[in-house]
Amino acid sequence: MLSMSLMACGGSSGGSGGGSSVVNLGISAATDANLGTSYSHAARPGVWVDYSSLTLPGAANLRDAIAYLDADQDGDTDIFMASGKYLSQTELTPGSMMYLNNGNGTSFTASADSFVDASAPPATHSRKSIVADFNGDSLDDILILDHGYDANPFPGENPKLVMQQSSGLFSWSKLPEKGFFHGGAAADIDNDGDMDVFIGGMDPFFYINDGNGNLTKKTDRFDGSISKVFSAELIDVDEDGFVDLLVGGFERDGDKTSIYWGSSSGSFSASNRMVIPAVQYFGSAMDFDAEDIDNDGDRDLIVNRTRDGDDGPGKGFNMGRTLQVLINNGSRNFTDETATRIDNPGGDADNWFPWLRVQDANGDGYLDLASDDKGDGVAYLNDGNGNFIKQ
Repeated sequence: MLSMSLMACGGSSGGSGGGSSVVNLGISAATDANLGTSYSHAARPGVWVDYSSLTLPGAANLRDAIAYLDADQDGDTDIFMASGKYLSQTELTPGSMMYLNNGNGTSFTASADSFVDASAPPATHSRKSIVADFNGDSLDDILILDHGYDANPFPGENPKLVMQQSSGLFSWSKLPEKGFFHGGAAADIDNDGDMDVFIGGMDPFFYINDGNGNLTKKTDRFDGSISKVFSAELIDVDEDGFVDLLVGGFERDGDKTSIYWGSSSGSFSASNRMVIPAVQYFGSAMDFDAEDIDNDGDRDLIVNRTRDGDDGPGKGFNMGRTLQVLINNGSRNFTDETATRIDNPGGDADNWFPWLRVQDANGDGYLDLASDDKGDGVAYLNDGNGNFIKQ
């Protein structure tokens, strides 16, 4: 069970140590730091689908790396899925697919014609696809994070940048970096008008955008105070005009689930972070959402968790799940109200899922909590006061 934990969240709260030094760019606050982020695209309304309804490409068997965008500029939400095959040691071709909305938000048609020469990106083990306009042409682009073979020696794989060349037509290329890239997010961290990317994995770093979609690896924007990052989001949680970095690894390894507060420095360090309270046995944060679930005008936090393998035989990685609800009290202070806000948040008997969807699932005007894959059958409905009842 989750216990209540008051989180005092100022300055270096929760921070300790740190890795390398980071730059101080002296940037100004943005009017809306959340505009155009990959997080904002992931929450596109009007689509909530059963993943199994999307036919997998070729010999692929994975459905984790789902992304939402308007791929044909017709005003509705289409779906891109990068796939792969569990324990594959080589890339599958094809390894991804675009699915065009038939106009009703419930049925989609696979479209190889969305890619130049019908060449969709290959995949080994795609983990996350993120959407942003990387080159400023007002067309949605995609970055695929593929961690490669999921066992020793973890050789890694290259990210793939999928650019929309013209309305509805995409091309792709591999970025030169190779690694176990398990999570990431896109936002304008330096407030210069383009989308940068945080890359999570065994050696987290940032790609900094030159404004034309050219991404350059930088190691001076994050201090490395969490050594392994398996989940990440970029969201201006406190809405101060600077994007914040939310990260999770395996808490059993000492990698604390945290919010690194954004600032005028344009970088992130342990001296300015808040550690999110651990949940016993469920030490792997799979996904983060920051939405106003209690209708008081600020962003609350919802963390989707599973086990990180810290508690003996039979309780390994990615077993069971639970949700954690943290209510924003203002001034970077949060209270863990899971026990009173959510009915049956989860446990050992509940199947884990990677992505949490915070949207109005039943059309009553209130934000609900659900698995992004409608086929999981997991939904918690909001009673109108920010309390959630499992369906």
